[in-house]
Amino acid sequence: MDRLQRLIPALIWTALYAGIALFALDDYMEWGSNGFILGAATVPVVLRADADNKRSLRYFYAALACCVLAWMVPAKTLLFATIVLALCFLADSFFGKINALPVLALMLMAPVFRYLTNIFTFPIRLHLTRLAGGILQLAGREVTTEGNVLVLSGTEFSVDPACMGLSMMVTALLCGIAAIGIAQRKLGKRLSWWILGAWLGFILLLNIGSNLFRIVLLVQFSIPPENYLHDVVGLLCLGMYVLIPVFFLAPRLVARFGKTAMERMPGKTPHPRYVVLQAHLSLAACIFLLAYKISLPQESIAAQTPAVAGFTVSALKNDVTKMERNGVLVYVKKIRDYYYTDHHPTICWQGSGFVFRKVKEEQIAGMTLFTGTLEKGKERLYTAWWYDNGSLQTVSQFEWRWNALSTRSAFSLVNVTASSRETLAAEIGRMRKDGSVRRAMGMP
Repeated sequence: MDRLQRLIPALIWTALYAGIALFALDDYMEWGSNGFILGAATVPVVLRADADNKRSLRYFYAALACCVLAWMVPAKTLLFATIVLALCFLADSFFGKINALPVLALMLMAPVFRYLTNIFTFPIRLHLTRLAGGILQLAGREVTTEGNVLVLSGTEFSVDPACMGLSMMVTALLCGIAAIGIAQRKLGKRLSWWILGAWLGFILLLNIGSNLFRIVLLVQFSIPPENYLHDVVGLLCLGMYVLIPVFFLAPRLVARFGKTAMERMPGKTPHPRYVVLQAHLSLAACIFLLAYKISLPQESIAAQTPAVAGFTVSALKNDVTKMERNGVLVYVKKIRDYYYTDHHPTICWQGSGFVFRKVKEEQIAGMTLFTGTLEKGKERLYTAWWYDNGSLQTVSQFEWRWNALSTRSAFSLVNVTASSRETLAAEIGRMRKDGSVRRAMGMP
């Protein structure tokens, strides 16, 4: 009966936060994605509560701090993190002090991790391509590499975000969390936050190594993407080089570094019920106001078409300027701030039906930029992109975001596309010389 009395109000509060999430995050969350479903399944597996340690305010303060940060930086990822911490505060209040693993599993359900995998692993894919090519050359195979493509006997193998190994990064992390949760439940011990962080870092390294082996095997045995064995090899590598080591090492890690209840510091005296109730009410009110603010239509300045000599210029939605001349297409896509996702070409062009090939980093007109080939049927285009604030040009996600944060300068993603590599290089040199990009960004 006492358990039922605790469960009913907990369900009511959970429904409240679920309603706020549906209201403010419906267009943000990927409710049917593998990451969300696997994360939801992982939470009950790893959840443990210390019934002798109830009504802690630790997650209340964490959620409140995240809420304040989200108010200053109105990103939906931060709203999602605030709701997750509020749910953890709820569990702490009704069932006892919970372990850290459910928090990690819930955070990994956010779509931002798929974006991070697609964008921030790009340099890793280039390094993996070169490393796999070197391994195959040592094995006597005549393999050449160009950007993210390996070529063997005229057949190209592209290392893309959709690759089974890198796209299953979140899956590997959630399985690693589940392995630790099962071991902790069996052994009655818990790991500290810093050991959990090191464990997740170790899983990331395993996943990168698994992807390297997968690439080598696919090229060695000439298995193209349309062959069903392409995915089979990816799953086998994930199982052999990630999941088996993870489930083998997890119980040993917990046995060696985990702490039992007797070894942990005794819990503090629980806060009075009325204090906890006030904390829940105030936090729910803050989250509702935050959700309302984030859901409001963003103020947008009326689109102005800049005058850029030699170009036909048009202003598109989402602060995108389109420029055309002599078969050259240029998009200058303004980025609102350092914490926003960008209009990345590998996402936008694929949405138009194009496939990226031979993506690499190279120097053109004194700038370091990314280049690639776009293919759709028999159509082939050549494209390049970089981040620009008028004075700094870079391809590094970390560099432009840090510069935007520290100097408060506005960056744009510049994407130039042409029908040939020669035209592309010539156009980039011409734009760099005549300042077309600066004028497209509204600068003198």
